[in-house]
Amino acid sequence: MAPAVCVQRQAQIQPSGSRVMRHRLLAFALVALATFGQSALAATVLDDAAMRDRAAAAVVLLIVENGYGAGFVLNAHGHIATNHHVVAGAGRIVARHGERTALAEKVWSSERLDLAVLRVRAGALGAVRALPLAVTPPAVLLDVLAVGFPGVANAVTAASAPSYNKGSIGRVVEGTWGAGSVRIVQHSADINPGNSGGPLLDACGRVVGVNTAFAAVSLSLTADGPRIDAPSGVFWAAFSGELAGALDALSIPYESASDSCEAAPAWVPTQSALLVAVALAGGALLFALVAFRRTVVLTAQRVREGASRRIGARRSRRATAASPAADSTRRIRIGRSRRMDVTLQAATVSRRHAELDVGGSRANRHVLRDCNSANGTRVFREGRWQRVRREVVQPSDKVRFGDFETTIAALLEAVPADHAGAGRDERHRVDDRPKGPVKRNPGTGEVVPDE
Repeated sequence: MAPAVCVQRQAQIQPSGSRVMRHRLLAFALVALATFGQSALAATVLDDAAMRDRAAAAVVLLIVENGYGAGFVLNAHGHIATNHHVVAGAGRIVARHGERTALAEKVWSSERLDLAVLRVRAGALGAVRALPLAVTPPAVLLDVLAVGFPGVANAVTAASAPSYNKGSIGRVVEGTWGAGSVRIVQHSADINPGNSGGPLLDACGRVVGVNTAFAAVSLSLTADGPRIDAPSGVFWAAFSGELAGALDALSIPYESASDSCEAAPAWVPTQSALLVAVALAGGALLFALVAFRRTVVLTAQRVREGASRRIGARRSRRATAASPAADSTRRIRIGRSRRMDVTLQAATVSRRHAELDVGGSRANRHVLRDCNSANGTRVFREGRWQRVRREVVQPSDKVRFGDFETTIAALLEAVPADHAGAGRDERHRVDDRPKGPVKRNPGTGEVVPDE
């Protein structure tokens, strides 16, 4: 007869209430960190003092034979951005920052973009700091600051420090300086001759344009007489994205900024509130991660245990095929279920606990096999109970299924040879425990009456 397989159903792992709570804590931590992390990673709006310090550390005065203009530092290698028309045709260019001056050489220039890149020896201008370039067009009505050295102001003062004029973005359009299309930022921050080449900064201190031109006063003759047009509040700058594209092509390093700089909301959390919120979110995240790690470890242990039971069952089947039970004529199924050949009345016995293959030609060698029971199958050997999965036993051996004790001989007597495997209609109940008070013999482990 082909050996039957002891089957044990694998328990499905369902999330407990505490595990659901840990998952909710993890979700809360991630949402909190995302909310406050977005605020932390966004561009920071600078106050007037911070804006002035940032601009003063980057804007330089450019002196040429026919006048002067402005420029700003791009990187720590000495590269400076300005307008093409500021340095066009100049044989000698001097860059000045505070009290320091240095000779500058032209690296690149474009008449179409009206942009140019100069270079001075690194460190020649002292403690300068590069300004980041915005690579996305600024929003309309965004607050901006024009920085440079307007010649009108220099008529009564020395140009050792730049001047600052506030305004806002009017629009970003495709236009021309007279030699091809270019993106131009229209704004209302006052600029004058001497501002050319200086940066147009947003409220976060990023360059959104290079100040280039302003609407000039015009005189025209009409039928009614001379007409003078004196526009105000209209100034233009080359979009910083045009400069960034040229720097990329030249492999000149610079710092780029692609995030937006917008006005702060009506309610802004204080620094202490942000710190408390971040601390709470971090604590929740840490707790959730520790709990999640414990869940992963427990799940892995259960998976390993299940795999070990399946491997044990396969080994048991292979061992059975090569064991003396291969020529057995009958098998006795033992368990708490009424479908077993021997039904054991004990709570510690599994529904299908074990099987006993009764030896055919080898009448005194039988094979006892545990069917992955919850409380195990044991055989009393060498003065102690030994847990077994598959064991060759004899009729005189004492066995224990969970806490139920009996002998192989009792099992053989309970199921005659013509009834083995008969099923529920021919089941047998075995309960050889003494009636009344009992105790266990410490020497043999046998349950005996307590007289």
